[in-house]
Amino acid sequence: MSELADVTESLFRSLGEIRAIGILRGCPPEHVVAVTRAAVEAGFKVVEVTLDSPGALQSIELLTDSFPDLTIGVGTVRTGEEVAWAIQAGASFVVSPVVEEQVIGACGKHKIPVLPGAATPTEVFRALCLGAEAVKLFPAVQLGGPAYVAAIRGPLGNPRLVPTGGISAENGRAFLDAGAVAVGVGGSVFTRDALARGDAGQVGSQATAFVRSIT
Repeated sequence: MSELADVTESLFRSLGEIRAIGILRGCPPEHVVAVTRAAVEAGFKVVEVTLDSPGALQSIELLTDSFPDLTIGVGTVRTGEEVAWAIQAGASFVVSPVVEEQVIGACGKHKIPVLPGAATPTEVFRALCLGAEAVKLFPAVQLGGPAYVAAIRGPLGNPRLVPTGGISAENGRAFLDAGAVAVGVGGSVFTRDALARGDAGQVGSQATAFVRSIT
């Protein structure tokens, strides 16, 4: 097994029973520790800070310092330069909205797992051929939901797929049952309004409900 494959295995082992990546989009640095603590207390072990959030790199640094046992990644990455910035800030995995050769190559160079965003079987296969160890299937609900995940896995050799986009307490378990290795959950748990206000109570309540729904 290659070093990158081993690191990727470690990432998915770190999810444990809670096979969900919490996506923090739009959370300002002054609130990121409080809302993340609420998610961790609910059971989340892996979170992703999207690069289009205010002060995203600062937030990653804060989370790395505050939660040494939490696996912290960066999302919405579109260039190799952004990969380098995120790694320097402390991110341990990278998520992209697209299949971008430069991003996948940079992650391979740094031996860091990357989840490129793909919608079609062709895009998923291309991401795997370029070296991705797992693929973010996006936008999951609009593509067809759990049935779509189940339909494409077999012909593609059962790759690690992480459906993202529209994941909620109502459908998260179904995506996992369809063969997803994990799900990426954002707005249904980490609402933009709650993140902007730093409402850890609301995040904690929604995170707890989501965790209960998938375990």
